[in-house]
Amino acid sequence: MTTKYELLASRSRFCVLVSYFLFLLIITLGTLVWPSCERNPNAVVWGIQIAILLSFLPGVLKQNIRTHVWLTFILLGFFIASVTTVFACYSILTLLEVLVIVALFVSSMLYIRWQSRALNEKGSSSENG
Repeated sequence: MTTKYELLASRSRFCVLVSYFLFLLIITLGTLVWPSCERNPNAVVWGIQIAILLSFLPGVLKQNIRTHVWLTFILLGFFIASVTTVFACYSILTLLEVLVIVALFVSSMLYIRWQSRALNEKGSSSENG
């Protein structure tokens, strides 16, 4: 039987996955294809950003709560960099990057909360049963 928190966690997990892969796409486009602020495409910066984000992929796919916690911490750095870029030179892609980071952060936080509660409910029901 699926509890309310399991359902909410699965919905937020879907949002995490969609926004995570969308963020990878936006980083690729914004760094290699259409760099903002009259910058040149930079494969080194792209590689560093992608390597950081891809290091979380196994844990995100395994639904590890601790990985989601660390991902939210790392997203704060990406958020700061993206917001300063939006104010320096506005473009649709930089604005979309900020919005996707916010969506990924919020959906990750909701996943952490709801998955933890779902696991607590399962643990307490198995102790009572």
